[in-house]
Amino acid sequence: MDIKVADSDGITTVTIGGDIYLEQADELLEIFNSIIDKGPKEVIIDIAGLKSITSSGIGKIVLLYKGLNKKNGKIKIVGVNDTIMQIFKIVKLNKLVEIVEA
Repeated sequence: MDIKVADSDGITTVTIGGDIYLEQADELLEIFNSIIDKGPKEVIIDIAGLKSITSSGIGKIVLLYKGLNKKNGKIKIVGVNDTIMQIFKIVKLNKLVEIVEA
């Protein structure tokens, strides 16, 4: 898993590539918690380079959503491929956050 975080004008962009399995989920949680602490208005997660994600990775995205929601922030996921979009629809993540397909 490769992660890059960039901040600009109250918007944090997180670019994730590779795979998110259980082993990487803890690292993702640490990054997301530091983002929540900063309290950006919006977080954009770019997963155009993401190959696969497990339920633990999806769970961390939900925790990011909840943390930002408490601070009136929002989350948007962009670059979602068809396979991952199907997973997001199954777990109804698309009902919580804005998702833009690739």
